[in-house]
Amino acid sequence: MTPEDHRSDQVMGSLLPFQRQMVEELIREDGMCVMSAGMGWQKAVAVILRLHMERRREAAQQGVVLVLGCADWQRSMLHRELARMETLSTDQAAISADSSAAGCQTADGANQAQSNGSNADDMQLLMPYDVTNEVSAGSRIELYRSKPCLFVTTRILVVDMLNARIQGQHIAGMVIMNAHRVTDSSGEAFAVRLFRMANKHGFVRAFTDQPTGFASGFNKIEKTMKALYVRRLFLWPRYQAAVKDSLEKNECELVEMWLHLSPPMSAIYDAISDLMDSCVKELRKSNKIDTSELTLEHGLFKSFDDIVRRQLDSVWHTVSPKTKQLVQDLRTLRALAEYLLRFDAVTFLMYLENLRATEGVTSVWLFHDAAHTIFEQAKRRVYTVQSGSKVAAGKRKRAHGATANGASAGGPQIEAVLEEMPKWGLVQQVLQEVQQERLRLQTDTLPEADSLQASAVKQQIGEAQILIVAQEARTCLQLKSCLGGGGAAALMQDLFSAYLLHRLDNKSRGSAPGGHRGGFRGRGRSRGGRGSSASGRDAYSGQSSDRLEAMRAAQFSSRGATPHEEQALLKQAKAVAAQQEAAQPGSATRGKGSRGRGRGAASGRPGTANGPESPPPQAGLTPHATQAGGESEEGLLKDVVFYALDSRQESILWDVKPAFVVVYDPDVTFVRQLEIYKAERPEWAVRVYNLLYEDSQEADKFAAAVAREVRMFKDLIRQKEHMVLPDLAQDLAQVVVGPKALMHPDVEEALPGTTYNALTRRAGGRLSTKPMPKRLVIDVREFMSSLPSVLHQQGLQIVPVTLEVGDYILSPEMCVERKSISDLKGSFISGRLYHQAEAMSRNYKTPILLIEFERDKAFALHSVSEIGADISQHSLISKLCLLTLHFPRLRIIWSRSLHATADIFRALKVNQDDPDPVTAAAVGVPIDGDGQPDGAAEAVINTAAVDMLRRLPGVTEANFRPLMNAASSLAGLAELPLQRLESIMGGAAAAKKLREWLDAVCPVMS
Repeated sequence: MTPEDHRSDQVMGSLLPFQRQMVEELIREDGMCVMSAGMGWQKAVAVILRLHMERRREAAQQGVVLVLGCADWQRSMLHRELARMETLSTDQAAISADSSAAGCQTADGANQAQSNGSNADDMQLLMPYDVTNEVSAGSRIELYRSKPCLFVTTRILVVDMLNARIQGQHIAGMVIMNAHRVTDSSGEAFAVRLFRMANKHGFVRAFTDQPTGFASGFNKIEKTMKALYVRRLFLWPRYQAAVKDSLEKNECELVEMWLHLSPPMSAIYDAISDLMDSCVKELRKSNKIDTSELTLEHGLFKSFDDIVRRQLDSVWHTVSPKTKQLVQDLRTLRALAEYLLRFDAVTFLMYLENLRATEGVTSVWLFHDAAHTIFEQAKRRVYTVQSGSKVAAGKRKRAHGATANGASAGGPQIEAVLEEMPKWGLVQQVLQEVQQERLRLQTDTLPEADSLQASAVKQQIGEAQILIVAQEARTCLQLKSCLGGGGAAALMQDLFSAYLLHRLDNKSRGSAPGGHRGGFRGRGRSRGGRGSSASGRDAYSGQSSDRLEAMRAAQFSSRGATPHEEQALLKQAKAVAAQQEAAQPGSATRGKGSRGRGRGAASGRPGTANGPESPPPQAGLTPHATQAGGESEEGLLKDVVFYALDSRQESILWDVKPAFVVVYDPDVTFVRQLEIYKAERPEWAVRVYNLLYEDSQEADKFAAAVAREVRMFKDLIRQKEHMVLPDLAQDLAQVVVGPKALMHPDVEEALPGTTYNALTRRAGGRLSTKPMPKRLVIDVREFMSSLPSVLHQQGLQIVPVTLEVGDYILSPEMCVERKSISDLKGSFISGRLYHQAEAMSRNYKTPILLIEFERDKAFALHSVSEIGADISQHSLISKLCLLTLHFPRLRIIWSRSLHATADIFRALKVNQDDPDPVTAAAVGVPIDGDGQPDGAAEAVINTAAVDMLRRLPGVTEANFRPLMNAASSLAGLAELPLQRLESIMGGAAAAKKLREWLDAVCPVMS
């Protein structure tokens, strides 16, 4: 066995067989690996990086390995995985040293330990480093030279490669994360293209665990592979034979616990399903949408929004307001179905009430009969309204009334129901069973027939921690409060008290009926080009505005409560407030303690919401796992760790090492992680309690997610069978190394006027029509967009520079400010565009404003019906007209897409000189007396005086700068004689016009 093979075996020793096979395939040949979610991508990537770091340490590899496309949480996971691998390697080396040192001299053992310590220090120096915008250019050059592996953003890497801060020959290879997001114009594709131009032998390995990301578009997987210059596709679904063999040998002990929804929850869920079904049926009536994918099953996923948006984006400005509102209502209803199973009864009611206040009459679903069922059943889960006589009769029968609270029985009274979440009690039962099992394993004596190893394993299982997994940190902290000393009843009472005080606070502030203060933040009603709310109401219902206002007053006054009900709630709230004020001095009372605990568990109540997809805020919640109890805490919470799936800490199982796992919210990715965790510990008995609601969205969504992933992998397998990819050598042969024109395989159709017919008219096709390289100076901030990549594809030489004026410099006289539609609107609102146009007009002969649309969207600012006859300060067209009037030399160019912009740039550069990067970078930068850039000189230049000078008679773009140099101020300009002005301005006519204006008598009003 060669040393390299021995090193690979050591590094890959902790991998499962299918993971080892996955890594070996990628090491043998470059390619893209698509795996199921939760299959341990971080382990495969970490092993590949570790192998290259080992090779770099032993001088077997030259160059740096760059990791692109990583999110922050993915970088953190890879750092932890590499650190964990280093710890295991150090422990193994120490064990090996101890065994080899047996019988040897002490000095030899000390030398061996010192050698192991030095190796650990070397590996610590070789750990990956994050290259961000906070790292200077000089530091980046040193990092590229000294480090074996770097995490770097595509924008920084592309700029550094174009500026020759790193050469392609000095890059050993690239690892691309989230490959499903790569397109032919993305930053990752741009970086790989630059790398392949200079280095045809380095490796490119791409990873993704989101196979459904390739569902959109035609042959997206093939286009992604072409963009990354890889030819092999490695598919690793969960049902693959090698994966099944590795994971199904040692399965977890699964205990599925099904429970029924409470009757009010079932009624709410059925009403939501009816509303979603009605919205889908109404949406199918539209002739602008493909209805084959519009099913209630698809409506459960966020991908349903992508399906609808993908079909409607190109014609959004022509879609009726009713269709737009139906799309929004489906998003809202899907969020409601999710929050019904996630939020407690009080929080869900508050969300509904604030949703009703913010949605108003613009929503279609709020006027459906099923919506009344949702609101009524949500109230019944929290409270009921009883007449005064019934309450008095109840008090005579009971010693304690649930609604006494000091309120008088003369009118309607609020009786608190405070329905607990069904899973709370089930989690408590599961923990009781688990704690008893742990105690038994710790105390029971094993028969003599059992081995000492089995006894030790059982002892470890008994002492292992318990992991409770939920979707949100809010749920984790509520469970901690429920299982603690106060219990679920105390938590619900605290939440209900906070709810009452919230209503009292709104009333005391004088909020209007249905108004909104301190609760959820209202969402704008102009979203998606919906227009004004009045026009929306008329379009949706076809009823008069007076009748709609009457309906609003009837349905939305006091957040949907009747006057008697509102009076009773306020009376109850005042009683609660009085109780809290009375309990303030006595801080040792249980009520105050439980109240503080309830607010901490769920942040008290919902505060704001940015939309139906946004749950109430989670202030003060930890973003990762929280330790519920330690050795000092007895009871159910002893050795219990809570973990929120939203924190994306996928190494939680390996960090906590639990023997009992309670899955509160089922998740496909976490289930796969559990399978891998158990397969790596075959001697451990891992018991998993999976809690599910019967006949609910929870179970349907889990099963549909698995089925959707299976369908996607089958589609990828069929595409792989018929995939046609060029040979890598042929593909790279089309890339000309050096600053010459770059011809990409997908560029031919984008080149303007280049057809095979046109080629035959130039010396029978023998005359080359390749365009000569044209230089563009581009602002480095523009590399966050895809346009520089498209320009590079079409053979333009781009030079990244930090520009003070403009985004693209096409020639010494031509400057372009590029705006997307959203950026254009924001620039008008902030006033930034005015200053940008002013700076371009001051420094360049031909200032250009380029307005760029997206290729798959309509080539229009808004619909024809929204164009008014009069100028309006809110109209985008009116603002553009005023801009052109203020800057007459400003040219406006409309571009349909990125490729169209590249064609426009190439056409504009015809017969133009290439810009000088140094000169372009100096434009707009203050200059000191020696002609050097000076940041302190900016305060000396009087921009207002310059603007006035440029507006004087006879002053033009050609002579205003010589006038500024000759006269230090406007007062100095007035003292210049006519002869001096003629020599400065280059003509007698202009000088005479200016001199006459300066000498003109200013009339004085008597």
